[in-house]
Amino acid sequence: MSILSLEKISVAFGGLLAVSDFNFPMEDRELVGLIGPNGAGKTTVFNVITGYHSPLSGRVVFAGRDITSKSPSYIAKLGISRTFQNIRLFPNLTVLENVMIAAQMHSHSSYLHSLLRTSYFYREESHIERRAQNALEIVGLDKIKDEISKNLPYGDQRKLEIARAIATEPALILLDEPAAGMNPKETEELIDIIRILRDNLGLTIFLIEHDMHVVMNICERIVVLNYGEIIAEGTPEEIKTKPEVLEAYLGSATIG
Repeated sequence: MSILSLEKISVAFGGLLAVSDFNFPMEDRELVGLIGPNGAGKTTVFNVITGYHSPLSGRVVFAGRDITSKSPSYIAKLGISRTFQNIRLFPNLTVLENVMIAAQMHSHSSYLHSLLRTSYFYREESHIERRAQNALEIVGLDKIKDEISKNLPYGDQRKLEIARAIATEPALILLDEPAAGMNPKETEELIDIIRILRDNLGLTIFLIEHDMHVVMNICERIVVLNYGEIIAEGTPEEIKTKPEVLEAYLGSATIG
């Protein structure tokens, strides 16, 4: 069953096409990689899905609903969450507070409940904190929940972004270069986390990543983008041997 469908998406900036006629269906619980050289249009695709960019043409359908050009908050509430290339944390808040902010997305507590500190407000706050704690446990940051986020090592900040995405209770997570800046140990931990998200939580995952070790080890299907157009699609084993991929993206004879 298709959970996400991008239908003939084109995006232009200043008259130049960044993405051209992008057609892409994604099945429920799939783990798909989107790769390509810098400037190929990968993050633009993510931005169209999440409402940060409006396409010149085409439409985005999520769980049977047309979400083209809807607001990012509306799309997030429907069940799509994401991380970003550049880390976007609240640097002076704790690890737990960062995740609780994301977990509040589905809060039903009114301003009056908050102002009067009613029993309903406290019950909901307790529920939000539990959700945040669970998300931190998944990424292995629960033991440092009281640390200020700007003081975390870079790899842990990346994991914290993933915890925030989990806390919104999504069906689909878009991960934009989650392994960027990670050392080999952190990268292996990231691979384990992504597998948990799909295998244990049943999430659908769309991944942009330049680290081919990550892509080849966890993705079931890979889409290759170059100059805004899909030039190849297939399993990791198939992508490894496609000449057009080697020429456009890797510049070598093999992908390891």
